[in-house]
Amino acid sequence: MLSILRLLGCLAALLLCACAGSGPLFDESEFGSESIPDAKARLVFFRTRDSALYVARQAAVSLDGEKIAGVSYGSFLVHEIDAGDHGLRADMWDMPGQCELILTAIAGETYYFQVDPRSESFGAFASGDLATQLLTTNVFVNVAGGVTAVAAESYGKECGGAFHIYPVDAATAITRLGPLRRAN
Repeated sequence: MLSILRLLGCLAALLLCACAGSGPLFDESEFGSESIPDAKARLVFFRTRDSALYVARQAAVSLDGEKIAGVSYGSFLVHEIDAGDHGLRADMWDMPGQCELILTAIAGETYYFQVDPRSESFGAFASGDLATQLLTTNVFVNVAGGVTAVAAESYGKECGGAFHIYPVDAATAITRLGPLRRAN
């Protein structure tokens, strides 16, 4: 049993290292001064280090139903899009629910979006897992209980699931982006 715990500890440490942003710091990158291509708008997605929830997990960011990248703990990503209406979504592949919003992008503009873990989702998972632990010692049943609780918590919400995505004004975003690394 002790060797299994050690193995799980090593895997957790590996995940923590593998999921953090490892590119250049935002303050050292060209994105703040680089011009936006003609007829395009710039999207900057970021995840601060303010919450340790889902620290070893990426938030999948999708544009118009297509995944464009994952935003890790302490990282940012930049993506150019055509002007017009676009659907943005943040979710985690193995958790029910998602957070969605609509953006009407104007050419030449930069839009900042913060992606944060939803404590309600994490709390639902933990309570569902705990409830099933009282009934069984089967790990798969415990995880299923947690996932079921997340599904119930997220059901019918425009912004459910593990992550929340929301717009942030430029001045606030630049301050929060400074110490973050580019997602690879």
